[in-house]
Amino acid sequence: MEALSRFTNQELNHKIQFFVREERQATVEVLRLLREIERRLAYAELGYPSLFSYCTVELGYSEAAACRRIEAMRAMKESVEIEKKIESGELSLSAVSQARVAIRAHEQETNVKVSTEQRKSVMLMLSGLSKRAAEKVLVRELPVTLSARPIPERQLATGGTRLTLDLTEEEMSVIEDLRRLQSKTQNTKDLLMSLARRELAKKKRELGEAPLIRQPKSTAKVITPPAESKSPSTKSARAFPAPVKRRAWMKAKGQCEFVSALGNRCEARHHLEFDHRRPVAHGGESGLQNIRVLCHEHNILKAIQKLGAPVMGRYLPGRET
Repeated sequence: MEALSRFTNQELNHKIQFFVREERQATVEVLRLLREIERRLAYAELGYPSLFSYCTVELGYSEAAACRRIEAMRAMKESVEIEKKIESGELSLSAVSQARVAIRAHEQETNVKVSTEQRKSVMLMLSGLSKRAAEKVLVRELPVTLSARPIPERQLATGGTRLTLDLTEEEMSVIEDLRRLQSKTQNTKDLLMSLARRELAKKKRELGEAPLIRQPKSTAKVITPPAESKSPSTKSARAFPAPVKRRAWMKAKGQCEFVSALGNRCEARHHLEFDHRRPVAHGGESGLQNIRVLCHEHNILKAIQKLGAPVMGRYLPGRET
């Protein structure tokens, strides 16, 4: 502080401008490094289920900061001009993130892919604009109804997931009616989870994944899981039997089983998949000894390691921006 107090106002202004330029350059270098880390799936090898998790846990970014950098990094792939605008400070990371979210919402509602040129054009329109001004441009260029807006889904560093719902007045009235008709008072989250658990139990019973349920003794009837067809034409050699999947899930305790070279186990508990330890293409069977539970990213990583990047290249993240 004493050293800074000796600078004149003009010297302070020159000095901070220098470091702001350095900061922008460093930000672009971070985005370039993230692009290569994603291309190589380096974060997965370190035990992280996603680039977002790597940014928040390994690099220490806040959730919002991680999202902005990931979105900007992927936008940079589309155009060198966007990269230069970010580097110069004319295009902020938050503006790029806003644009990409709006583009995805517009594509989802219209079912029409926004061209690369249009994506670039929209983003460049946001140069030098405030957040509110950028929102007005995006609404004009990429109109979307409230009900068609995507539900932001963000994985938290604690292992949970944060969802942000925008409900219309009619949709909220449905929630309120359901809450009113419940036998006990529930907040919105508890109400939705109660309905989801009920629907999940129903689906599991239909698919034979639920435990056997015995009817009261007066009927002495046992509901058993539906028999699976043994016809080779309808049962794929890649499919794991339901009992095998249940045991594998219990063994993994509902968590990705990938462990990095440093001994860090992936913490993912969402978007989990059943994987063959030895690929079917290499003679692997669908038995208990050959099954494991992996998150989507580590399933891809293992497949690349076993089958090679040329075979699995189309599944690499970031190829579609």
